[in-house]
Amino acid sequence: MREPPVAPRTMRWRRRCAWLAAFVAIAVIAWLSASYAAVLHLTRRSRPPYPEPVPEVAWGRITSARLTTADGQELGAWFVDGRADRPLVVLLHGNGGSRSAGLAEAKLVARAGHPVLMVSLRAHGDSTGEVNDFGFSARYDVIAAVEWLRERHPGRPVVVWGRSLGSAAALFAASDLGEHVCGYVLECPYRDLRTATRNRTRTYLPPGLEFVAFTGFSAVAPLVLPHADDISPVSAARGVPPSALVLVLAGGADRRATAAEAAAIAEAIGPRTELVVIEGGDHLQLAAAAPERYRAAILAHLEKCGRPAE
Repeated sequence: MREPPVAPRTMRWRRRCAWLAAFVAIAVIAWLSASYAAVLHLTRRSRPPYPEPVPEVAWGRITSARLTTADGQELGAWFVDGRADRPLVVLLHGNGGSRSAGLAEAKLVARAGHPVLMVSLRAHGDSTGEVNDFGFSARYDVIAAVEWLRERHPGRPVVVWGRSLGSAAALFAASDLGEHVCGYVLECPYRDLRTATRNRTRTYLPPGLEFVAFTGFSAVAPLVLPHADDISPVSAARGVPPSALVLVLAGGADRRATAAEAAAIAEAIGPRTELVVIEGGDHLQLAAAAPERYRAAILAHLEKCGRPAE
């Protein structure tokens, strides 16, 4: 028995469904491919290694050093010596920067007598490394910096001052460093990778498009960074030893790493943490918003870290 012929209207409807399905499939593939390419780009160093010649400054004599991490990376560093009765400071820059970006902060602490080690984290400046996983692997860089100081200045207290990306690296290293570090300054820390991504899509993209971009990034991130779910400074904050004194600095106008995120990190660390929110301060622009308050908070914290433990 012969099948009844398909009505022309039904055939047109089926063709339209087939075309729609093909269009949706192509759009999804294009969306995920674009998201993958974007994530790959954002997690690779932004430029090849470049020279960082030692600058001449009026506030100290800078010497150059190279540090080797436990996983085989080579890091560029500058050191400025200071008074023997002051804590040593490790200074870590933000994403896309290098130790050159921290000269103003180094000047602040060096003028108060603190020796300071400025480090270019992996995949930045003249340091080696191709993958930038937002501070997670850079924990080895922080450990190498602290060990470099302890070998040359045994018995001296060490404070790690991380800015944005550097603050995440400091937190990821904290559990391994233990009591080798007496204190931390965490400036504009982000809560976790998912929150940091969402903050940036909301900041730079219009509504609707930012949700599409964020969803795409979230879907493909584990393919580029298998440990993406572990990139969480707020979780790492629980590894800061109770003996460490911690200052968390945040900007009230910061949309990339909000004051609420900083407060969550401070709470996770515990009661020996001081949270300072500078109203009107944008991301890594806290000194510009309130220079005296910024300076006073950091120097007071370093002074506390230099006192004998009670």
